[in-house]
Amino acid sequence: EKTKFLGYDIYVRSCNEHKQDKLGRRIRDYTKRVVLAVSIDTIRNKLISYDAIKFININGKEVWKPKSRNYLKNCDKLEILDKYNAEIRGFYNYYSIANNSSIISKFKYFMEYSMYKTYANKYRTTVGNIKDKLRLGKNLFGVKYKNSKGEEKVRIFYNEGFARKKEININKNIDNIPNTNFTYGRTSLLTRLTANKCEYCGATDVPLEVHHIRKMKDLKGKEHWEEIMIARKRKTMILCKQCNVKLHCGKLD
Repeated sequence: EKTKFLGYDIYVRSCNEHKQDKLGRRIRDYTKRVVLAVSIDTIRNKLISYDAIKFININGKEVWKPKSRNYLKNCDKLEILDKYNAEIRGFYNYYSIANNSSIISKFKYFMEYSMYKTYANKYRTTVGNIKDKLRLGKNLFGVKYKNSKGEEKVRIFYNEGFARKKEININKNIDNIPNTNFTYGRTSLLTRLTANKCEYCGATDVPLEVHHIRKMKDLKGKEHWEEIMIARKRKTMILCKQCNVKLHCGKLD
C-alpha cells in the first residue's frame, strides 16, 4: 500500500517485467524496489492552491479546465511570465527525484494555458491571439522586453523538460555545516579591565567600576574626565571606586 511522506507517494513496486543485464540475461530488476511517486492528487491540489484550474462535470466525470488567474491581470506581462516560470520550476525542483517525474508535464500544461487565459483576460482578447503573439518558434513561447539600458531581451516560458534527477550534487543541494575555526579575542573593555588600573587617577590593585554614557555627543568637554573620554572616543571609562563616587557627586575635576 502507498503511504504519503513529504508530498510523495512511497511504496514497494511489484512488477514482473524483465530487462536485459550487461551479459544479455533477462532479469526481473523492477520488482521489490522502493518507489517515490508524484500523485495526480498532489498536482490537483497544487493547481487549486494557485487558482489555476476549475472543474466541470461531463456525464458524471470530472474534467479539468485551465483557469485565468484574475488577480494577476494587473501585473506587467513579464511579471506574469516570471511568476508562472517560478511556480513550475519550483514544483519540478521539489519532485524531480520522483520515479514518475515526467508526470509533472501535466502540471505544466494546465499552468501554461492558465497563463494564456490570464494574458487574454488582461488584454481582452482570445487565447489563440495570445499564443500567436507570444510564439517565438515551434513550441517556444516568451515575452520580449527592454532592460534598463534600452536593449531588447526575451524571457522564455519554461521548456527544460521534467527528466528524473537520479544524482544529487551534495556540495550544491545540501546545507553543510561550515568547517570554521573560531578564535576568541578579547574585547577592548575586557583588556582595559584586566589591566587593573584606574584610567583617571592611575591607581592600581584597587576595586574597579565602569562608568557609562549613552552617547558621545553628551560629553561637553568641560571636565577633565570628559576630555579623557573624548580623546579616547569611548563611551566607557574604567574608574576606581573612589573616583567613580566623586564623578557621580560632581566632585571629580
